[in-house]
Amino acid sequence: MIKKIEVALRRQPYSIYVGENALADLPRLIRKTQIGTDAVLITTRNLVSLHGKKLMGCLHKSCDSVLPLVIPDSEKSKSAKVALGLIEKITKFDIKKKLFLVAFGGGVVGDLAGFIAAIYKRGVPYIQIPSTLLAQIDSSIGGKTAVDTAFGKNLVGVFYQPRFVLADTNLLKTLPQDQIKAGLSEAVKYAVIKDAAFFDFFKKNIKEIKALDTSRLNKVILKCAGLKARIVALDEFDKKGVRIILNFGHTFGHAIEAASRYKISHGQAVAIGMVAACKLSLKLGLLNEKTAREITQLLCAIGLPTRVKNIKPGMVLAALKHDKKFLQGKNRFVLIEKIGKTKIVENIPEKLLREIIAELIWVGKPLTLREG
Repeated sequence: MIKKIEVALRRQPYSIYVGENALADLPRLIRKTQIGTDAVLITTRNLVSLHGKKLMGCLHKSCDSVLPLVIPDSEKSKSAKVALGLIEKITKFDIKKKLFLVAFGGGVVGDLAGFIAAIYKRGVPYIQIPSTLLAQIDSSIGGKTAVDTAFGKNLVGVFYQPRFVLADTNLLKTLPQDQIKAGLSEAVKYAVIKDAAFFDFFKKNIKEIKALDTSRLNKVILKCAGLKARIVALDEFDKKGVRIILNFGHTFGHAIEAASRYKISHGQAVAIGMVAACKLSLKLGLLNEKTAREITQLLCAIGLPTRVKNIKPGMVLAALKHDKKFLQGKNRFVLIEKIGKTKIVENIPEKLLREIIAELIWVGKPLTLREG
């Protein structure tokens, strides 16, 4: 059964559809929303191999023409060069067309396709069909689109909302275990920042969730998507201080990603970033050790890292200084006081940040997750 979650924005509200075999509903939704008759599909080669035939069949049922564009499944695809290259191909296709874009993939595809939709002809409609757990619960929702620069993630971007999000949970069955873990990293974030009962559910059901038990996994996706939808509706453009809590673990996490030259996945980096935020919360006297330990243990139970090997601390610190959330030279971090309660803290001394970063990095033989 397909469930619907509303993102209740003032200017352009939209729906998130979640369920098994939700992809079959795509032709009806395209016709219902009247977004266009000519689709540009942006996806990856692996997804074309796994699901391309089914997706193209769905698009052709409701479209006059479809242009598939394939990008490498890598963070490196989120670049101005790749975006402009795709726009050139779209421009050649876009003659007497009623065009819309389809982002079919994970966070990289969604961010890139959304960015292109926002800037091509000053905006064309697009839809999100997230294929990863991380994208279904987080990155496909909220309208943040961006490309990276040499200095950090998502530094060039714009808010641009999709017309709808279609999350087919059957797509998750083909995911490697590492991508499931990456998605669960973001799910832990939502539990920590917003919902103590959800955190307890996570702890008690982690084995079944990791094994993709349908009922429990659906609960995780619907809970996270619903929480994000409500937060985004309150603060669409991230100006009111409401939406910033979604960056728990991401400030350190993005810096670790950049310092590793994106060899560390987003989900892994966010897990380490959450541990860093807990450590900082502890050092500032905001959080007790028991709660910090519970969060770390849950991440370990998922199989996520809590430290990183052989990254230069100076590179992490340098990447931190380019974080777009920092204002007028002052750093800002989302910290926690207890499960479900966050606190924004500014102007953390650089000496303390260096201490935290040093605790995240090991040299020599890697520690086990239990030791980490």
